[in-house]
Amino acid sequence: MAKGNLVVHLSDMTGALVKGRVEIDLRRVDGSNGAGGENMEVSVNGPVGTLTVTGVHCQPGPGTMYEMRVSTEHHRKYAFFQLIRENRDNPASDDVEFWVKPGDVANIQAPTFADLPATVRAMCDQATMIVDKPEDRDLVGLSGSALYQQMGPLRKACLLNIVKKAGDATTAGNCLPSIRGLMISRQDRMFATVAPGLVNLVQKGVMFKSAQSALHDPPPGFVLSVHGSFKSRDPHANLQVTFMTEVATGTLVADIDIDESSGIEHGFEVIRNAVFKTRTNPYLIREFLNAADFAGHSLSPDYQFTF
Repeated sequence: MAKGNLVVHLSDMTGALVKGRVEIDLRRVDGSNGAGGENMEVSVNGPVGTLTVTGVHCQPGPGTMYEMRVSTEHHRKYAFFQLIRENRDNPASDDVEFWVKPGDVANIQAPTFADLPATVRAMCDQATMIVDKPEDRDLVGLSGSALYQQMGPLRKACLLNIVKKAGDATTAGNCLPSIRGLMISRQDRMFATVAPGLVNLVQKGVMFKSAQSALHDPPPGFVLSVHGSFKSRDPHANLQVTFMTEVATGTLVADIDIDESSGIEHGFEVIRNAVFKTRTNPYLIREFLNAADFAGHSLSPDYQFTF
């Protein structure tokens, strides 16, 4: 019986080795393309980055087509088709990049306040937190390190996602320095005072385009600004900035979030914007950011998941 080997590269979305147990299920496809094959299951304990599966049965000559399903704990399964030909190492047709299951995340390992970039510390130091919804109340009166600590994992992950994206020169024009004091911090967005120069940056910058602002309701005492709303033009993990004005003072503020509306291919499935308690899940947004530049990881937020 003819046999070949399969060589597959595995990682999480940050490019790190897979730490847990990896299960690989090879199922020969129906019909002539699956001729000569035998179903096979393989498991290996991590950490693992490159795995070679030896002795996979195949048809001499044209080879045998398999459906591959690869899984590891706390992450989505990855599936793809793979041709196995005899007497050789067959490179996998896909690198397996595991996306997290957001509901499995118990906490995040994030930088301490002292280790944050100076611009992000300043956003917290200059914070004047307000209440728009009940979830905002526990942050009122806090600033600096105390505010950062009180955010908890979901709101902290959202903040770190946004500042990583906003600080990227290629996709967001490095608009981070134009974001000033925080006013609201949530798991799916943040609300902050902004420098007037941000308007010019997004209106005239080639990285941004006009966007709808209808879904962004101003908090009490604020109104939508004549400056409108803008979204970065990149295919995935778009930064959206919606300008608002404080009625009493005329202060320019912005509702800032990261959107993923188009979905992204992941093996056989298309991952779309998932919601957590009716809103965008920041842990999934982290994966979209990583996918946007998987080779360079220039958009990888500075935190890790714990399960």
